[in-house]
Amino acid sequence: MKRKESKSGSGMKYVFFDIECACVYKNVAKICVFGYCVCDEQFHILQKEDILINPNGKFHLTDRGGEGIVLPYDYDDFKKYPDFKAFYPKIKALLEDPDCLVFGHAAINDVKYLCLETRRYKLPSFAFRFADTQVLYMAMTETYDRQAGLEALTQIFEIDYTPHCAADDAYATMRIAQEMCEKDGCSLGELLEKYSIRLGKIENYQFNNCSSNRRSEYLRARSKEKRERGEKRAKFNDFVYGYRVRPQTDDFKGMRFSFSRSIEEELPLAKRLVKEIVRRGGKYSLKLSACNAFVEREGDDSVRRDAAHKLRQEGKISEIFTLSEFENKFMSAEQ
Repeated sequence: MKRKESKSGSGMKYVFFDIECACVYKNVAKICVFGYCVCDEQFHILQKEDILINPNGKFHLTDRGGEGIVLPYDYDDFKKYPDFKAFYPKIKALLEDPDCLVFGHAAINDVKYLCLETRRYKLPSFAFRFADTQVLYMAMTETYDRQAGLEALTQIFEIDYTPHCAADDAYATMRIAQEMCEKDGCSLGELLEKYSIRLGKIENYQFNNCSSNRRSEYLRARSKEKRERGEKRAKFNDFVYGYRVRPQTDDFKGMRFSFSRSIEEELPLAKRLVKEIVRRGGKYSLKLSACNAFVEREGDDSVRRDAAHKLRQEGKISEIFTLSEFENKFMSAEQ
C-alpha cells in the first residue's frame, strides 16, 4: 500500500512528516509507516508518500489516554515490506536535505521514534532541525496551557484528512501551516520569525523540542507563580499548626473548617478568618477530608472545590459557604 504523487519544483522546500508505530514503549518505538508531504513556499505539493515499513514486531496500538487506535492499513501488508534499515537512507536524505525545512505536529514524539529506531538497528543518528505547527499555533493564539492536537486543528481550519494515515497527517500538518500563514498574511518563514519560534534539533541521538520565546516566558511566569503560591500555603500551614488560643465562645464548637486554596493563599484574609473561627470554638483543618464545613470563593472552579461539593453530597461535609456569605454571617460582629 503505497501512495505517491510528485511535481517538479525549485527553491526552498518544506517537508512535513508523520510517523505511525506498531507499538511504543519507554525505550522502544517500532515504526511501521513514515508519511511525508513536500511542498514549495507557496504550498504547492511536490511529493506525497506513505512508506510502509515492516516493524519486525506485533501491533499494540494505543493513544496517550491508553485507548486503542486503528490504523487505516491492512496489517498483514506490513510483512511484505523491508524493515526500517532498508528505508533509512531515503528518510535520512529527505529530512537532512539542506534545501528543506522540516515540520511536524507534536513533532518531538516522531523525532524520538526516529532516534529509538536508529539505536535499535545500530544506525547513525539523524541530524536535522525541525519546526512544530503545534508550538506555532500555541504561540499565535497564546494558548500555552493546553496542547492542540492535529485533529482539533483540522476541525478549526476545516481540513479533510484520514486520521492516522501518515501521509494524510503530514498533508493536514501542511494545510494547517498554510492556513496560519494566510491568517497572518505572511510566508511560513516570516511566521516562524514573527512568533520567535526556535527550531528543535536532533543530533548524536540527542534531541530537544521546538519552542517559542512567548511560551518560554509563559512557563517561567507559571513556574514563578506556582512557587509563590506554594510559599504562601507553606506559611499558612505553619500559622495553622502554631496558632493556639483559648476559645471565647462555643459558636463553632464541633465545626472543622477548610478553605479553598485561593483563600489560603491570601494570607492576611486567611489568618483573620482562622483566628475568628478559633475564637468562636471551631478548628481549622488543612485536610479537606477532615473538615465538616467549607468556605469557597465565588466563582471557584477548582478541583478542591469540586471535591468539597462531592463530600457534601456524600454527607461528609455539612456546610458550604461562599466567602461573602461566611463574612456577612459570621464576621460582621467580629471582636
